[in-house]
Order: sequence, then structure tokens, then C-alpha cells
Amino acid sequence: MTGLVFFATGCGNRAQQQAYEHAVQMEQHLTAENVPTLIADYRRVIALEPDTAWARKAAERIAALEARVKAEELHKSVFQEHGVD
Repeated sequence: MTGLVFFATGCGNRAQQQAYEHAVQMEQHLTAENVPTLIADYRRVIALEPDTAWARKAAERIAALEARVKAEELHKSVFQEHGVD
């Protein structure tokens, strides 16, 4: 029975790893338009198994993406405030 639980957990962790690696690959082609989709992909990684290293890595990537979006929005607003496009 323990072997079966370990096997099931191992398979889930592998699926989580593959989902994380896929999201990382998608991040290589990051655009403003696909950020929400990418964040959703990382959230799916977390949903598979919340208390794993892959989930923590995904949470870190979400935070980094959200910070990047916020920085770009701030950058745009500063330039708009000063009449620069």
C-alpha cells in the first residue's frame, strides 16, 4: 500500500514538474498579452500539489511576473505624465 501511495505521489510530482517546465518554456516568449495565461499556467502547477518545491518555484515566478507587469505599468504612466510615448 505504501508503495502505491509513493508511486501515485511520484507520478503527480512528475506531472507537476512537466507543467512547470512547460510554463518556463512559454515564459521565454513573454509578451504583455500572454502574461495572464502564463500566470494561470503557474497557478495550475501549484494546484497540482501545493506543498512542493515545484509549487514554490511557480509561486516565485508568479510574483516575478506580477512585479514585472507592475513595473512596466509604472514606467508607462511616468512617460505619459511627462508627455513622452
